[in-house]
Amino acid sequence: MLLPFVGKVTVAGNKTVPGWMKDTGSGQRGSDNMRTTWTINRKKGSAILLLVLVALVLFFAIQRVQQRLQPVPVQAPAPLAVETLTRMPAPFSLHARYVGSVAAGQMAQIPAQVGARVMAIEHREGDRVEQGDVLIRLDDRELGNEIQRLRATEQRLRSDLDYWQRQNRRNTTLRQQKVIPESQLDDSRRMVGNLQASIQENAEALANAEIRLGYTRIRAPFAGRIARLMTEVGDLTVPLSKPLLELVSLQGMKAVVSVPQVDIGRLSSGLAVGIEIPAANLHLARRIEKIYPLLDPVTRNATFETCLDCGPEALPDTLYPGMALAATVVLARYDAALTIPHHALLRRGDAQGVFLFEDGVARWRPLQSGAVEGGRVLIRSGLTAGERVIITPDSRLKDGLAVSVPTAAGEVSP
Repeated sequence: MLLPFVGKVTVAGNKTVPGWMKDTGSGQRGSDNMRTTWTINRKKGSAILLLVLVALVLFFAIQRVQQRLQPVPVQAPAPLAVETLTRMPAPFSLHARYVGSVAAGQMAQIPAQVGARVMAIEHREGDRVEQGDVLIRLDDRELGNEIQRLRATEQRLRSDLDYWQRQNRRNTTLRQQKVIPESQLDDSRRMVGNLQASIQENAEALANAEIRLGYTRIRAPFAGRIARLMTEVGDLTVPLSKPLLELVSLQGMKAVVSVPQVDIGRLSSGLAVGIEIPAANLHLARRIEKIYPLLDPVTRNATFETCLDCGPEALPDTLYPGMALAATVVLARYDAALTIPHHALLRRGDAQGVFLFEDGVARWRPLQSGAVEGGRVLIRSGLTAGERVIITPDSRLKDGLAVSVPTAAGEVSP
């Protein structure tokens, strides 16, 4: 520790300076020297640090350039993971689905056959009737009077005929005795012939009148149900004009199915067909019975029909003509066919085929396919039983590509 100097100091020029002033100036210079030294050292440190950073940047830049200049090692690609399917012969059916409707076995629109006023309606819409039941009664008074007149005419004609037959026998005897001329005998014979013809004509008129009288009772031609009533009491009927009612038979109901004309060549009588009627909750197995020879003039579709009540099942009471139905026709059956999923069939240019899994490699196999049913394609040629077909739809597949079947995917069951 330095003690302050107290006294006088003589310097050149014979001037005396106090000691404390001399000591103060020396301390100030030391402090300046220390600050100068620190500043110099700091600048040196900054320069050294900058040099170190520049060296590090250059080092890493050189390393990066060397890494880029070095060739990247080529790694062998991993085999493509695929799923396979081993195909074996199995039953295969080709189906076609169409729509249609339930039709009555018999349907008749019944008009009046004589002109008369409607007197009574015995049955209305929905009523079940038996064959021969009276449905509508017409006014029969006029026809009744005509029948009575014709019967009276018949009695008169027969009475006249009896008289002239006796007269003719008498004239024949008199002519043999030459009492009367031949012309009188001819007149009696002519009268007998005319009366016989009149009786025959009257009998035919009476028969026709009785037939027309029967027409005033409109009867059911077959057992069924009244579908529509198109007249009321008091209406005047016109013979063979406007129908009075529509009758449908609930026996012998059939399915009438519409088919596009391009499919008509695939159908034939006897093909199995499944009928589904959702409204009646009905499923039936039947066969095509009839194919209509003419196309529908509006839709240009063909039509086939099959019976509904010709099987062992009892049809429900909820089944009505006009209900919609779906018909599935079995166009072909194969007992042992090779099929593949539709997405496994690929195209390469104009050819189609599949990739097979052979010893860890994908191999292209051209083939000929057939019909498609339920997402499966019938194979006609090019594939044999037991071969493993790659079913993974991957655009990277190519002939000779290494592939693998992961354990998680493995072999897909048919």
